[in-house]
Parts: sequence; structure tokens; C-alpha cells
Amino acid sequence: MARAAKKAASKRATRKKVAARKTPAAKTAAKKTTAKAPAVPKSVSNAESKFKLQDKAVAQAEKKVSQAEARLDRQKKKIETEDGKLGKLRADLAARRDKAKKNATAAAKRAVDTARGKMNTQRLKLQDLRGESKVIRAEIQAAKQVVTREKKKLRTAQRNLSTKMRDYERKLAKKAKAAQKKAEQKAKSAARKAAAKEKSAAKKAAAKKSSTAKKSAAKKSTAGKASTAKKSTRKAPARKTAARKTTPRKKSAARKTPARKQSTTGNSDGTTQS
Repeated sequence: MARAAKKAASKRATRKKVAARKTPAAKTAAKKTTAKAPAVPKSVSNAESKFKLQDKAVAQAEKKVSQAEARLDRQKKKIETEDGKLGKLRADLAARRDKAKKNATAAAKRAVDTARGKMNTQRLKLQDLRGESKVIRAEIQAAKQVVTREKKKLRTAQRNLSTKMRDYERKLAKKAKAAQKKAEQKAKSAARKAAAKEKSAAKKAAAKKSSTAKKSAAKKSTAGKASTAKKSTRKAPARKTAARKTTPRKKSAARKTPARKQSTTGNSDGTTQS
């Protein structure tokens, strides 16, 4: 059971990974995250690369000058040490000469000759060191001249880069102003459209109100007329009934009149009945 559960979990994990790979939403999100910055013109990029290269050249020339100066310092120290050795050899040669003068033996003469040879070799060595120091000084001067030339080139490259950057910034400013003007025009047009929509909506609302008022007035007038018509139609039958009621009275009066006539007529002898 545990093995089966593990296999099922592993299968689910692999399915999820495959689905995540296949889904285009992940690719689009990755593309959105790696949005490129606005490209700089080639003139500016070339000027910047030239400036960087020239800066490296200046740094290398200055490094050569510093290295040559360090070599010269080391050479000076060597010359000082060798000069000290030469002074010692000169003192030794003078002492041996004094001994040879006091005791002119072959051994004393040989000692003087050996001391003189050592001093000469030391003198030659010192001359070589001084010649090397002169060469090093010349190298330093040449390196300094290279530094001055490279610095001039660096200044020209910097001026070129600054001019190109100013031109690019001006273009960007012009584009920004144009975009701002467009945005302002769009905002104004949107405001005008909104005002026109509001006016039209207000007119429509006023028209609706007037139409509803007219309709309500018409409904009221029609309702009043209908009520008056209903009242008139209701009163007409009452009048008819009144007329109907009056007519029987007339008939009864007419009917009664003959009795009165009979009473007035009464007897044939001219007497009236009481």
C-alpha cells in the first residue's frame, strides 16, 4: 500500500511538472519579466565603448609608469648598496697599499692587486647599475608621455560622449514633450467628450422630465375629463327618474280632476254637494 501511494504521488508530481511546462501562461509570464530596456542609439553606445577603452588604456599606461618607478626605486637601493661595497673595497685597497709600502713583499703586492681587481669589478657593476637606472628613467619618461597622449584621447572621447549624450537627451526631451502634448490633447478631448456627454445626458434628462410632466398632465386632464364624464353619466339617470316620478303625479292629478268635476257637477237641480 505504501509503495502504491508513493508511485501515485510521483506520477502526480510528474504530471504537474509536464503541465507547467506545457502551459503558455508560464512562458508569457517569463517573457514579461524579461522586458528589455529602451535601446540606446549606436552613436552613443560606440562613444561609450571608446571612452571605456580609452580609460583602460590610460590605466594601463599609468600602471606602466608606476611599475617603472618601482623598478627605479629598487635600482636606487641596489646602487646604494653596491656603492657602499665599493667604498669598503676602496678602504681595503688603501690599507693593503699601506701594508705593501711598509713591507714590500710579493704577498703584499698580490693582496694589493686582488683588492684592486675587486674594486674595479665593483666599480663596473656599479656603472652597469647606473646605466640601468638611466634606462629606467627613460622608460618612465616615455610612459609618462604615453599617459599624456592617452589622457588627451580620453578627454576627446569624453567630450564626444558628452555631446552624443546631450543630443540623445535632447531627442528624449523632445519625444517626452511630444508625448506630453499628445497626452494633454487626449485629456482635453476626453474632457470635451465628457462635457458633451454630460450636456447630452442633462438634455435627455430634461427632455425626459418634460415628457413625463406632459404625460402626467395629460393623464391628469384625461382623468379629470373621465371623472366629469362619469359624473355626468351618473347624474343623467337621476334626472330621468325624477321626470318619471313627476309624470305619475300628473297622471294622478289628471285622474283626480274628473272626480272633482263630478263633485262640482253634483245634482241636476244645481245644488252642490258638500
